[in-house]
Amino acid sequence: MNRSEGPQRSVVRLFPDYADSVLWLDVPISYELTGLTESLVHELRDWEQFYYESLTRDFTWKSADLAANYTTEGHRLAQRVADELGDGYEVEFRSYEENGRTHRFRGTNGPNPRAVAAFDVLVAVARAEKDRITRALKASPSGEGTGWFATSPISGSVFKPPREVQE
Repeated sequence: MNRSEGPQRSVVRLFPDYADSVLWLDVPISYELTGLTESLVHELRDWEQFYYESLTRDFTWKSADLAANYTTEGHRLAQRVADELGDGYEVEFRSYEENGRTHRFRGTNGPNPRAVAAFDVLVAVARAEKDRITRALKASPSGEGTGWFATSPISGSVFKPPREVQE
């Protein structure tokens, strides 16, 4: 069976970016919503802290060894997250090291049912929000669905700048 015939896997991205989480769908995912084991969450937090401590004030690596350790640990943690999420997910990690490549990881062990259920909900909510925005844009009169705007994930309100600012 080729990849296009298999089930579509959801992709969880793993990277630090000052969001109090290294787990991302379209937005950062709060650890409290993930169902991941406490030990894995602790390791993810430690890895993120290590990343910040490994950078200079100019956001460059303090040393090549620190960058390499960050990447090695990122690969290990991506595999751990993938193992907890099982077959329906891939975990993507791209090192911030110079010339870092993107790697995708799939679970090799029995999944954590609590984490799978939590991520299934998170993915469903993210897809529903994308669908809602797409429908709203398609339903608006010609030209009104384009340009800059923001949506409130809680209320669903759409905020647009005044027309003269958009053009």
